[in-house]
Amino acid sequence: MKPLADAGEDASAYDETMSKRLPVRRTDVVLGVALLVLSELAAAFSHFRDPLPTWAWIVLAFGPIALVFRRVHPRTVLTVSIASMVVLAHLELGALPAVPALVAIATAMYTGYRALTITMVLAVSAIAGFGFWQSADYRLTGDVVRNTLLVVGWLHVAMVTGESRRQRDAYIEEAERTKEEAVKRKAADERVRIARELHDSLTHSISVIRVQAGVAVHLARKRGEQPPEALLAVEDAAKDATRELRETLTMLRDDDGLRLGRVKSLTERYHGLGLEIALDCGDCEGIDHEVDHAAYRIVQEALTNAVRHSDGDRVEVRIARDDGELDIEVADNGHVTAFEPGRGITGMRERVDSVGGSLVVGPGRHGFSVRARLPAAAESRTEQEVTG
Repeated sequence: MKPLADAGEDASAYDETMSKRLPVRRTDVVLGVALLVLSELAAAFSHFRDPLPTWAWIVLAFGPIALVFRRVHPRTVLTVSIASMVVLAHLELGALPAVPALVAIATAMYTGYRALTITMVLAVSAIAGFGFWQSADYRLTGDVVRNTLLVVGWLHVAMVTGESRRQRDAYIEEAERTKEEAVKRKAADERVRIARELHDSLTHSISVIRVQAGVAVHLARKRGEQPPEALLAVEDAAKDATRELRETLTMLRDDDGLRLGRVKSLTERYHGLGLEIALDCGDCEGIDHEVDHAAYRIVQEALTNAVRHSDGDRVEVRIARDDGELDIEVADNGHVTAFEPGRGITGMRERVDSVGGSLVVGPGRHGFSVRARLPAAAESRTEQEVTG
């Protein structure tokens, strides 16, 4: 992992994300009101015998009021609060007028405006040092050094606090991203291991069944006999199982497995089985891989049910995106009076539920229809609210 402090482009991208988009929070309002009340009360008690001019009361309110918007406009708040502090410095109002400036400095550093903040802190430090030096008749006394270091120290503490908080949050974000990548790599490795185990344990056995059934069918036909229906069914089932296993292993090994992009080749398998299949597949790009796989399986199962159970001669497959959802409809023109949901329909419903969609199965306008609505994209993680 590269150092965050030296990652120029990454830090700039992070700063752009962090800045200008932080909302006004209730704590900002409470902080601004509290500082406003305390500053005004402190100024009133400290200048009870020598009242402040009207402009001083107004300027004293600028800093606390500006803090309410420190997340939305950090540069403006930084400028206003520091200007207010500098203007009021000679009135001896204590430390309270400096608090909004310190908070604004920390916020500006946190939101990524480092160059501006450092420049203003150095400028204020120089102004404070010169002011103390001037008040001592341009003599470098202990009080001048002490007061200058006190002001410079607090300004730099606020600046370092904001930067350290920014670096900490950036580190946490990078750690979470690295953790997610590690989880994905581990899941990919596990898929490869499962695929290898399935290949070693099932492929050989299914291939033996398929070969033995094929040999038996061939010998029966060679003798002029009609192969038993059960034997033909075993051979067909073995072929289907081999194909399904190959597709499943492909899906486990990489992300190019069973997807809607292969629906056209899927429908071509059913040609010659007494059904005309009309395919209308719209935009299927940018779909979450889990939703994509579930959609393919739903279409596959619906077509299988139509071939097995429908007495019609046409099946329409329509796939379209509508308002951020994937609309899938497979309908045949057969006659339906009643039906009993089997394992296929149960499996479709489970797949739909797993991705947060809906499924309607049953007699339609012209026959039996299967309609599913799935979210077109996976739900993104709720962005964590950033605090300064």
